[in-house]
Amino acid sequence: MNELFGAAMLKSRSAATAAPLVAIALLVAPLSPAISETYLYSASCEKSYSIRGTQSDDLTKKARRPIRCDFLVLSLLDNGNVLLQIVGNDSQLTPTGFAASRLDYDANPNFITMPLEKIYLPHSDPSKPETVSGIEGFCFLDGKLNVRALKAVSCAAKIELGTQKLVYSINVRVTESGRLMPEQ
Repeated sequence: MNELFGAAMLKSRSAATAAPLVAIALLVAPLSPAISETYLYSASCEKSYSIRGTQSDDLTKKARRPIRCDFLVLSLLDNGNVLLQIVGNDSQLTPTGFAASRLDYDANPNFITMPLEKIYLPHSDPSKPETVSGIEGFCFLDGKLNVRALKAVSCAAKIELGTQKLVYSINVRVTESGRLMPEQ
């Protein structure tokens, strides 16, 4: 199984996001050994969270773990697969990633739909990705005509593993147009 682990060092250009360097781990595994296009967007997560519980738990009554983000990374792979990552500047964990085998431009007239197939769970060791396949969920990308000019991304995903279930609700507001990486 091929796995690609890359890192892009990015220099911030605006005073609002001034930081010396931001390291973003691009975990693209085992989708494809080649990335055709990767875009980096400045962004902020709004009302984003995860909830974990047992199969019998009413998750509406469980505490939500907030998810914070500063960047969104969208990788469009040569084989048609797609990886969307939610990246926090101050996180000591790998980014949460959502993967699909395609983008659907026709299902919804207002959004690009990404039917989810896999999630990359945040964890501390980038050399050992923690992935779960067979998830239920979708991401909706508001940028129908131009993927570089995304305005917002919303994802909802449910994972069931044995007696446990995990729900992600991600709402990202894009604050700056996507930059093709490496910058050209």
